[in-house]
Amino acid sequence: MHSIFLSIAIILVATKLGGILSSKIKMPHVLGALLAGVIIGPSILGIVHENEYIKLLSDLGVVMLMFLAGLETDLKEFKKAGKTSLLIAIGGVILPLIFGMLSAYIFFNNFYENLFIGVILTATSVSISVETLNELGKLNTRAGMNILGAAVIDDVIGLLVVSFVLSLASSAKSSASVSVEATLINVSLKVLIFIAGSLILIWLLPKFINKFNEKNGRNDLLVILAIAFALVCGFFAEELGIAAITGSYVAGLVLSSVSHKDYIEKKVHTISSNFLTPIFFASVGIAANVKSMNSTIFLLTLLLLATAILGKIIGCGVVAKLCGLTTEESIQIGAGMISRGEVALITTNLGLDAGIITPELFIPTLVVVIGTTLITPIFLKIAFTRKYYRKRLSENN
Repeated sequence: MHSIFLSIAIILVATKLGGILSSKIKMPHVLGALLAGVIIGPSILGIVHENEYIKLLSDLGVVMLMFLAGLETDLKEFKKAGKTSLLIAIGGVILPLIFGMLSAYIFFNNFYENLFIGVILTATSVSISVETLNELGKLNTRAGMNILGAAVIDDVIGLLVVSFVLSLASSAKSSASVSVEATLINVSLKVLIFIAGSLILIWLLPKFINKFNEKNGRNDLLVILAIAFALVCGFFAEELGIAAITGSYVAGLVLSSVSHKDYIEKKVHTISSNFLTPIFFASVGIAANVKSMNSTIFLLTLLLLATAILGKIIGCGVVAKLCGLTTEESIQIGAGMISRGEVALITTNLGLDAGIITPELFIPTLVVVIGTTLITPIFLKIAFTRKYYRKRLSENN
């Protein structure tokens, strides 16, 4: 038992150092934390190994990470995103899902595993795109605003897809004698109940919370209740067969429009970002044992990386073009949606816990996350440069 203290200390220091080095080369902290996990894990040094305690803290880290994501979502901007962003997000989910599933069928014959591989590729992490667009001064352009709007909607759709597939797979395992149609109806009803309950909470609860805040102001009780609310929402989501992270994300959405929201966010961020979340990212790196790499996994990794890039560029770019945006703007939007980030890692972790995918898939997922994160700013800068425009114009003439 006491050895867990040393393991956690090593994880915290290693991920912090990795994050600092990552930020030095203008990359997200998550990359440094992931690589730190790979280095201290069985792949290289072998000084930290997975165990039930690290797993528990990792699970709490994911729940808090998604709770914060919900808190940071601006519901007003979400409503303003409009039909174009919604359609772009749908295109950015459907095509990577299909491409990923078809790619997986080259190597595996398990329907649910192949479906989940496609689900992993539906994610979008827009943080690196926002940083690049800010640097280029293009965040408020039509393409920039559509990237932001589509990414937020993409997250919501992606979480629902993940929850639906997890619920479908678990229902199919527990009731093998029940027909596919009955399983689909059962899962669909659970998802609809969850969505209806979430919408009611988002609509009604902030009013009561604001009245509570008027009487009590900003205090630690508010933060404790907020964290407890995230855990309770995660519990009820799991009870319905929906992923706990979806429940905690909804909890964040509910609290994103209340007074003192910034105070709650600041306090939860301190707990999550400095303790729980680094353990989650490190645990993913620890689980991705590079020594288990073989020719099949290597080829799958390359194929999934290519699929991850093309799925978003084509899926989002073509829809943007059909919605009336220019060719240049469509390419910019496609490039801005490539990055996968922590959402793909969380999805992979959920699939592993549910027994849908095998641990070997951590390596392809890591490469996809790192590869798309490195590629996104490069593609965005190319797409927004005058040189690129001139080249396109000369080709058209």
